[in-house]
Amino acid sequence: MSKLQIDVPKEKLQQVRMDMFRKVQREKRAKKRIVSVAIAFLFCLSFLFSIRASPTIASYVAKIPGLKEIVLEVVRDKGIKDIVDNDYYEEINVTESKNGLSLTLQGVIADNSGLVLYYDADASFDMSELYLEEVHLFQGDKEIKGGSFTIHQSNQTRISSSVKYSFSEPFAYTSKDFKAVFRFYEKDKGNVEISIPFSLQNEIAKEKIITVNRTVNVDGQKFTITKIRHSPLRMAIDIELDEANTMQILSLENIAVETENGERREEVVKNGLSLGRKSRDGKFTLNLQSNYFHDTDSLKLLIGAVHAVPKGKDFIEVDFGTKEVLAKPEYLDWDISVTEQGVSVAAKKWDDRRAYSFLNSAVKADGTPLNYTGSTFSDDDQYLFATENFENYNGKAKIYINYYFNPIGKNIELNIPLK
Repeated sequence: MSKLQIDVPKEKLQQVRMDMFRKVQREKRAKKRIVSVAIAFLFCLSFLFSIRASPTIASYVAKIPGLKEIVLEVVRDKGIKDIVDNDYYEEINVTESKNGLSLTLQGVIADNSGLVLYYDADASFDMSELYLEEVHLFQGDKEIKGGSFTIHQSNQTRISSSVKYSFSEPFAYTSKDFKAVFRFYEKDKGNVEISIPFSLQNEIAKEKIITVNRTVNVDGQKFTITKIRHSPLRMAIDIELDEANTMQILSLENIAVETENGERREEVVKNGLSLGRKSRDGKFTLNLQSNYFHDTDSLKLLIGAVHAVPKGKDFIEVDFGTKEVLAKPEYLDWDISVTEQGVSVAAKKWDDRRAYSFLNSAVKADGTPLNYTGSTFSDDDQYLFATENFENYNGKAKIYINYYFNPIGKNIELNIPLK
């Protein structure tokens, strides 16, 4: 759902600026030990109301070197805001340079559920054709796999971004000594590799685990919330599907939790979770914004909609050799065509979303996985378009439906006692 843009009068903005300035000046006099960078950081955080209210101010603050990415995350994720407010964000501020490229590791957030590196990059040359190809993170001699990052930012003149690691099992910090290796490519410079060693100083926050075992019945289809796992970076809600269900649950949309005082924590990735392959294993996890630093006696789980299709009719069959659609469920009203190692879908719009991944899990004729390689998306006034690509394979395949708009239940609420 798009956020309402709020027009703020210039006079009010000026007053907000002056009030915030006076506040920071008072804090500066009271806490002389705070360095200028920290003051600017706190000033930006105290400006969050104005950032939310005015895209202009948000754009201005986002351009402050060294603060852009973390400020943006504070604005969009209440869990990250809590991390900063509670001094769990760990400043590194180490810079290394090579071949005219300067890389600064600004800070780190690390817990048992994940690890996030915040970095800036600047250069003495034109960065418009600079690409981040690889990031390798080592704990001692052991490499930590699975980092996700932005390869290239459009119209970039400098880079302020992050590398995120999400762990399916609690990560063991056997050592607090790490090394991050960034490998860039630029057409004239070629490959530029920069390594930054760093050490964590904070104690790693312990995960809080709450056993729930509450079952939800949606039009005869059941799932059980087994546990809620709290860490600074996320609130993980573990769910198991009932084996007796006659429908395959594909998506839970507009997930949030609400505390007793009405504060909401929403999905880390908003606008719905397509469960895809994980739901067919009978277990999956919802990741919400964390409320780790707050104590609450209960939570209310809010689910905007549950989408499902009949079991056994949750896939299409295609032949990549002949580029044909061999079979599809009768309810499926998409236009589908088979392309070179991909499947293209045109689905009539049902909301204001501009992109959906419809088909991203497949198996070959012999039952072995067909590796997914990525998607491209577009839309017009009436349709959503997606092309899902797979590894080179010249044969028949079964491709599972990842998302289909078919709500079997809406506006579901579940009260969960935590103590």
